[in-house]
Amino acid sequence: MITMYAWPSTADGPDALPMVHFTTDEQAGGEVTPDGTPVWLFDTAIREGGWAQFADFEGWSTPAADWRALYRREDDILAVTGPGACQGWYEGTLGADAEWVTAAAAQQSVVLLAAPVQHPSLYGYAVEAGAAFALLVPLLVV
Repeated sequence: MITMYAWPSTADGPDALPMVHFTTDEQAGGEVTPDGTPVWLFDTAIREGGWAQFADFEGWSTPAADWRALYRREDDILAVTGPGACQGWYEGTLGADAEWVTAAAAQQSVVLLAAPVQHPSLYGYAVEAGAAFALLVPLLVV
C-alpha cells in the first residue's frame, strides 16, 4: 500500500488561498519511458483526473467540476475525491494551522498541488522542470 502525505500551506495576499501539497514516499511505479526514465507513479491518474501543469494557470484556476473536498475542524481531517483513478484521492489528518483554516473557510476552495518530489519544499524545482501539477477544488469546511 502506498501512503500519501499532505502538507497545508497558504498563499500570501489579502485573499489568501489555502493549498495542500501531496506527495508519497514511493515515486515510481515500475513503468518507464522509451528512453528508460521511470514514470511518476501518479502521472496517469493526475492527467486523467483533470489536473493541469502548475504553469498553466488558466488550466487549473477554475474549480474542477468532478472534484470535492471536505475539511473537519474538530479532528483536522481532510477528505478529497475526484474522478476515475483519483476517487478517494486523500483522507487523513492535515496539520492545518489557524491561518489555513481561516483561509479555507473564507474561500471555500483549496488548491491541490502534486509533483514527483518527497517534500513540498522541493515543489519549486518540479515547477521549473515542468513536472508540477495543480487543481482548484471546491471545499466544504465544517
